[in-house]
Amino acid sequence: MKPQKRETMLRFPVKEHGTFLATRAKGVETRQALEKQLADAVPLALLTVDFGGVEAMTNSFVDEFLGKFYLLLAAGDIRADGVCLAGLNEETREGVTVCLERRKQIAVDGDTHELLGDTAVLADTYAEARRLGVFRAAQLAETLGISLPNANNRLKRLVEAGALHRERASGPDRGGKEYTYRHPLGADAA
Repeated sequence: MKPQKRETMLRFPVKEHGTFLATRAKGVETRQALEKQLADAVPLALLTVDFGGVEAMTNSFVDEFLGKFYLLLAAGDIRADGVCLAGLNEETREGVTVCLERRKQIAVDGDTHELLGDTAVLADTYAEARRLGVFRAAQLAETLGISLPNANNRLKRLVEAGALHRERASGPDRGGKEYTYRHPLGADAA
């Protein structure tokens, strides 16, 4: 059975909250606006957080807005098959990267399809996952030459960041839970 692809996408324009974004209070306000939009939306295939037009952001703003947003995403409190960031300039990209590295989090740059943040091992895993399209953890482990538990750990982090979508696999029950993984945009993203 082929996984169903959700077609609903949401773009959240951060610029509507300012072009120079500072303070934790502004970060909370912006994150809450995003949470409200997500709560009002139908299930999403992809959320794009668009930084186009934002010239600069302080570390405190980014931490309160994105750092805490990705905590909610990893906890399952926010629902979207995938999340990516777009429109980052050199300065805003640096602020996002610093925040994510400090929190040991990752995010996908939707413009370059690169991982940002704490990407030590995950960049190669993400690239291979995109190449495979729809796959199971065992397939990824084999192509990367790593153990299945290692592959599962890497995939868990990518799913928590919204870089990949996971669905329960159909087929013979082998005594454990099996999942298929795919990029939120399917083959179009490769």
